[in-house]
Amino acid sequence: MGRYNLLDEPWISVVVDKKGNTNEVSMLEFFEHAHEYLDFGGDTKTQDFAVMRVLLAVIHTVFSRFDAEGEAYEYFDLDERYRPRENIDSSDLEDYEDDLYDTWISLWEDKKFPEVVKDYLEKWRDRFFLYDEEYPFFQVTKNDVVSSKLNKTAPSDISGKKINRRISESNNKVALFSPKYDDGKNKEILTDSEVARWLITYQGYTGLDDKVAFGKDKYKSSKGWLFDIGGIYIRGENLFETLILNTVLVNKEEKNLEKIQLPSWEISSEEYLNRNLNTSSDKVDTSASLLTTWSRAIFMEANLDIKEPFSFGIVKLPDVKHQNKFLESMTIWQYNKTGDNKGTFTPRKHQANKAIWRSFGLITGLGYSQVHKDECRKPGVIEWINTISDQFEVDGLKDRKIKICSVSMQDDGNATSWVPTDEILDIIDINESVLTDENWAERINQSVEITKKIVGFVYKKYIEDIKSIRNINTSSFVESKVEDMYYRIDSSFRLWLSSIKYDDKKDAKILEWNKKLKILVIQMADEILESAGDRDFKGIVVDEKVKNIATAYNKFIFLLNKELVSTKEAMNNGED
Repeated sequence: MGRYNLLDEPWISVVVDKKGNTNEVSMLEFFEHAHEYLDFGGDTKTQDFAVMRVLLAVIHTVFSRFDAEGEAYEYFDLDERYRPRENIDSSDLEDYEDDLYDTWISLWEDKKFPEVVKDYLEKWRDRFFLYDEEYPFFQVTKNDVVSSKLNKTAPSDISGKKINRRISESNNKVALFSPKYDDGKNKEILTDSEVARWLITYQGYTGLDDKVAFGKDKYKSSKGWLFDIGGIYIRGENLFETLILNTVLVNKEEKNLEKIQLPSWEISSEEYLNRNLNTSSDKVDTSASLLTTWSRAIFMEANLDIKEPFSFGIVKLPDVKHQNKFLESMTIWQYNKTGDNKGTFTPRKHQANKAIWRSFGLITGLGYSQVHKDECRKPGVIEWINTISDQFEVDGLKDRKIKICSVSMQDDGNATSWVPTDEILDIIDINESVLTDENWAERINQSVEITKKIVGFVYKKYIEDIKSIRNINTSSFVESKVEDMYYRIDSSFRLWLSSIKYDDKKDAKILEWNKKLKILVIQMADEILESAGDRDFKGIVVDEKVKNIATAYNKFIFLLNKELVSTKEAMNNGED
């Protein structure tokens, strides 16, 4: 008999007021009141992202079968579990696509989820028990991981202090500054709600330091799909808006509308393993299956005593195909010109200490200045909002401020383990009509590129000259100074970006930033000049010429003005 059903038990942490207070709610309670909750309030933002994707899988599944009124689409016959008996006929795809757009718009305008979501979950109630011998949620059964099916005698054992990413402590290395004390093995004690959240998170962010796999034949193991992507999502004014803004009901690139959405809970663990261990074909072929994909076959005892130190067993599963996996709508992409992925797009992780606005070209599908447009593509959630904005008049969407959030998990840099070490998080505010306007996006991207050129080339040359004058051997000197410059301009750029309105004059707005950028960069260069010592002014002789901090500063000012003048001339030759 299963226990702790996620439909009834409180486990989803949500922010309930502007003071930041949080509550834990069940899945049924969540979908009934999502419009009343402000944000997710879990243990970490990567955890929130993982949990959000499970909830998105529910939405994608339900509204691929029902419209906003709870009426089943006429294109297929549903069984007693609300699951289509067969795939949709190709002749109906165009009409089905139109209906999906209408459903999304109706949901957005209704401002809350309809009763059909609850009805669907009730039909699959037996698949949402956290502890169960037959259908444990996001787990396998004992029979799935018997020794005869493995390359070892038993699954790897993972303790509570390791899956809790606030601690991430192995048995070999103690975590400093842990949020939990260690007396009585307290670090390994988890509540039921924590187990549910960290279970989902572990399936997304895993690593490769475990050893047990299925069978004797080797396969490329997953380190967690979410571990490999540069997560992007749009945050709304409440959790209903956040979920709907990230619900992409029509994925034209993947052309998978004819396939039945298949979240992991709709099949048994045995069937899930059989599908995914067969690496000759890609079975992660719908949005719902990707949103609920596993990195590990996880086994927990159904009679587990939550008052005792927690652990579960894990077995590696094959990696999800990364090349051109455009089913994934919540990542930025990179085009690979070399290596095993040459000629294809793969998800691109966010980089630590690098503001997301510096990747504006990847967010808008415009790439960097040196990249061809056919080597760029937008994240699916951005493309979806662009499409909705361009083709439909949707109340409450146009001209609103939206928040683009980024989330990744940093690793330890060790290719043999890829241990998760820290979160990479960021957020930018931008007007929806500015983001979805191609001309505005292009101009903003040009501003980002000129900013990167001034900081990463002009200012960097100044720092490199100082390094040579001072005979500094430390390799990090230039890099740290450049990053300090980015830090100096960061808040100003964000304010400028957030201030842009659709009706603003483009040239005037771009020049506004250029002037601010020039002031900030010169201020920092002046600070270095003003703190210079005798050695800086004495300088060194290079090619029979004196090179000191004064000559370096003059060259910096010359290059700075040259870049900004060329930018202004380019604008004068264009159109506003």
